Amino acid sequence: MINVRIVKAATEEQETYIEELASELYQVLSMYFSKQKMKELKKQGTLDFKEYEYKGILDEAFQIITSLQLIHTLLTKSKRQWVLKDRELFDRNCQKLNECGLYFPLSSSDFNMLKTDADKQGIQLLM
Repeated sequence: MINVRIVKAATEEQETYIEELASELYQVLSMYFSKQKMKELKKQGTLDFKEYEYKGILDEAFQIITSLQLIHTLLTKSKRQWVLKDRELFDRNCQKLNECGLYFPLSSSDFNMLKTDADKQGIQLLM
């Protein structure tokens, strides 16, 4: 018995849109990191496709597009402070990018924007 699976390939427009979103996200990252760190990220291949993992199928393209959009939205959030749910969303979408073959080595811990529940309630934490 032969199993055959039919998948739809991502369109050229989707591939181009992914490149545009990745470029925009690089611009946003430059607001958080030094020029030297940005050079390191570029050298590492951040936001480049991992040829051996990216299959170029339609489902992956949609997942990459939505993940890039969400990360961009969180990083450009006007208050610039994240609640725990924001951090979880960010990390889940970073993981999704990597699973789909778009290298993104950053996590929410690389950004100092976490607002704890205690901060939201105006409670001071004693160390």
